[in-house]
Amino acid sequence: MSLWSIDIERSSKNILIGTYVGGRSHTKPMLDVVTILAERGHNTILLTTGKYEPSSEYPGLKQITLGPKISIRYDKNINIHKDVDYREIVQFMKLRANTYNETYEKFKSAAKEYNIDLFFCDAFGNDACIDVAHNLKKPVVGFTSSLQLIDPKPYKSDPFFGCNGISLENESLFERFRCTLIQPLQIAYAFWPSESQLNDIRNQMNIKTASGKLPKLSLALIDTFFGFELPQSLTPNVQEIGPVLSDEYPPLTPELSNFINSHKRVLYVAFGARFFTTIETNDKILQSFIEAIDRKLVDGVIWALSETSKEDFYPILDLIDGTQIQTLQILNNKYPHIHITEFAPQFAVLNHTNTKLFFSHGGVGSVHESLYTGIPMLILPLGGDQMGNAQRLETAGVALSLNKFTLDVNDIVNKIDFLLKDEHVKKNSERMKFLARINSKRKYRAADLVEYILYSDSLLDENVSDDFLKEWIPAESRMGFIKANNLDIYVTLVSIILTLIGGAIYIQINPIYVK
Repeated sequence: MSLWSIDIERSSKNILIGTYVGGRSHTKPMLDVVTILAERGHNTILLTTGKYEPSSEYPGLKQITLGPKISIRYDKNINIHKDVDYREIVQFMKLRANTYNETYEKFKSAAKEYNIDLFFCDAFGNDACIDVAHNLKKPVVGFTSSLQLIDPKPYKSDPFFGCNGISLENESLFERFRCTLIQPLQIAYAFWPSESQLNDIRNQMNIKTASGKLPKLSLALIDTFFGFELPQSLTPNVQEIGPVLSDEYPPLTPELSNFINSHKRVLYVAFGARFFTTIETNDKILQSFIEAIDRKLVDGVIWALSETSKEDFYPILDLIDGTQIQTLQILNNKYPHIHITEFAPQFAVLNHTNTKLFFSHGGVGSVHESLYTGIPMLILPLGGDQMGNAQRLETAGVALSLNKFTLDVNDIVNKIDFLLKDEHVKKNSERMKFLARINSKRKYRAADLVEYILYSDSLLDENVSDDFLKEWIPAESRMGFIKANNLDIYVTLVSIILTLIGGAIYIQINPIYVK
């Protein structure tokens, strides 16, 4: 028998996928991993807010709803006129605490009804999923796209948390001091009320506190990859398994196919479904497209409007040369070189040979699809992880970013020109495409590791015992900071040296005469 034909013995297990935030960006990558497990015979149940409607992409998946979709709506000016950082999720953290009791009971009820063997939990704001797993003594796998959330390093940072960049490597002493000491205190102060409320509820329900950080997670799967993420050393139970992408994507619609086939240099534009732009911003963006077309940088633009409507544009578009165009004519697709659509099958558009540039907000899903298809990006970060993603892409040499506070038509057009013509951008895009494609296979490794946890758990007399998965839990998580870093040894060494020096000085000052 060939070595590669050997398979492991499998028995069907029940896996609960839980995400409190919900939505496509948080749920879909998890389901792409879970699909592999379902194909191997395991039963999968999704528990999330709202109705994800997975039937078309994941037909064998059973879904239970946690309740209505979480919708924290902002004023339509906030995303473009204000910083959208950690302070903007305080409202979400309060909602998480207020609904914890109900959410916990739904996870617990589903776990018992379906005899769940393993919890697969979105790591962001999903305390109930992790807590239920621990209180039922079941293994729990955490999933996120943020490596810093799971395994923070003191030399890494993120603009979302008020720092200047994604790394403190080249920052001044003042910025490192502020980002290392001051910002964490400000963040803790902002989140303290909701965290205190959550812990009070846990105590009232007699629930053991379980943190979303190691070693409370049996395994942490991070939807990122080297080349995009700044490198760092990882413990065995923290695995980079991104970019997680689907095996199949919706094809182009006939209308989009006709447009993109008739234009050889297409700019694709999409800003996601959670963020808003203003009339002024939309006007500048649309004007820049006309200018880019007139300068023959591109010959076609596809703009997928989601949260933007026709009322979010000025009726008349003033061009740099003094001419005017009726905006409604463009929005109704009467202008031959710009196609406006409410929804576009993004991967299919990016994967088309005529698409040359992606103008995006920089969400992680869009970033992964763009890197996989080798399309350079122009980023307009509006909030959340997008500022950090933009910096990572610029570091990789495949993107340029815009400042939402100083948006300028000429700046947009000049950056489009640079991204389309620069040879370094082309080479870096090809390099990152290769990295993204070889790393996209790691979702199968993620499924293998989940199965290993199920296999290991089945061999134990009691679920999640103290020895469970000890082979990949690093000793430093049990030793504590001082012992793990040998600080007590260094203190002892310094004490011995100081004692010897002190003794020598004492003898020098008070010589001993021997008669």
